[in-house]
Amino acid sequence: MSASRALTVARALAWLLPAGAMKNRLLTRLGHRIAPRASVAPNLVWDVDEFVVADGASVLSGNMIRHLGAVELGEDAMLGRFNLVSAHPAYKANYPEPNGLFLGDGAKVLNRHQLDCSAAVHVRSFASVAGHGTTVLTHGVDLGRDAQAAYPVTVGERSFVGARCLLLGGAELPPHSVLAAGSTLLRSRGDERPESLYAGNPAVFRKKVDGAWFHRRHPHTWNLYVPGTGRTIRG
Repeated sequence: MSASRALTVARALAWLLPAGAMKNRLLTRLGHRIAPRASVAPNLVWDVDEFVVADGASVLSGNMIRHLGAVELGEDAMLGRFNLVSAHPAYKANYPEPNGLFLGDGAKVLNRHQLDCSAAVHVRSFASVAGHGTTVLTHGVDLGRDAQAAYPVTVGERSFVGARCLLLGGAELPPHSVLAAGSTLLRSRGDERPESLYAGNPAVFRKKVDGAWFHRRHPHTWNLYVPGTGRTIRG
């Protein structure tokens, strides 16, 4: 077994351990960078060159993560449960910029999403890929060139992606914006998109949006609104 494959296997086995300080230290010794106050649960991780998890960040259980140049979680960021985060090995081998998943401080990708990270997927600070069932597809066929190609996808700072959305390669959701549930966000063609609500297939500008969520200081939302009473219970 080659040294590189032995390292890949050792890292994969370490990722299956329960969360804890020992696991953080072991993964760091194996070349990843897991902060002392990070929490990384058991996950299937294979062929990821660099995995960085900052203090206060968490990787919950049941994810499959494979064939990536890098995964990075900023402070207090979170990758939820049962997500598939992957790419074809050809992109990692041939593209000069590292492919992978990059979560800013306080950013979240919640549960049961499929993220094709053949090119980089950026979820900026305090942004959320929420709900279930969203697909990010960074690669596809360039018909003019008869070739596969991948383009980055960006979810802007303090933006919100609803359930079961589709974001295609080159798509950019502006900061302080919402992509409504079930919408398809296409590649930006150089048009300037305002900070707004986008909805539809393809998603188009609907209206300006604002609210307390966009200005919060903590990455998590603990308050509970009860429609029948009109009360908000503070968390």
